[in-house]
Amino acid sequence: MVLISESPTINSSFSESIKEGNVRNSFSTQQPLKLIGSITHLMISSPLHRKYKIASISERFVPSLIHNQFRYYEIDGNPIGFVNWAWLTDEVEEKFLKGKYVLQLDEWQGGNNLWFPEFIAPFGHARLIIKDLRNNIFPKGTPAKSLKINPDGTLKSIYRWTA
Repeated sequence: MVLISESPTINSSFSESIKEGNVRNSFSTQQPLKLIGSITHLMISSPLHRKYKIASISERFVPSLIHNQFRYYEIDGNPIGFVNWAWLTDEVEEKFLKGKYVLQLDEWQGGNNLWFPEFIAPFGHARLIIKDLRNNIFPKGTPAKSLKINPDGTLKSIYRWTA
C-alpha cells in the first residue's frame, strides 16, 4: 500500500518513508494535479461522492491538501481511499453540524474539534484506513466526528470516532 500524504508545501521536492509501503511526504508541481485526478476517480466510484458538483473539489478537498490534513491511499498504483480532517473551533463546528456548511480555507485549523469532512473508500478499504489513522496519525483516545450523509445529500447522523 502506498500513502501519498502530509505535504509540508505543494512545490517541495519528492521524498519517501513509512513502515508499511511508502508515504510521499512532499510534492512536485504536477503531483497535486495527479492527486486531484485520483480523488476524482474515487469520487466517481462512490455512490455518494459521484453526485458532488465539480466545485466541491476546490471546496471540500483542496483546503486539506493545502493544510496537509489528508491521507491518500493506493495499492499497486490504483487509488483505494482518501480521508481528510479539520480541527474546527466551537463556532465553526456549530455551523458544520447542520450538514450543508462549506468550510472556508482558514477554518480547517485552529480549533480542538477533530472532524473528517471527507472519507472515501469505495472499494472496501475503510477499516484499513481507520487503522492507519488510529496507529499513525492521531494520538490514542483522540475524539473525532464525521457526518453520515444520505444518498440524497441530507444529513443522516453524526458519527463519533475515537482513535
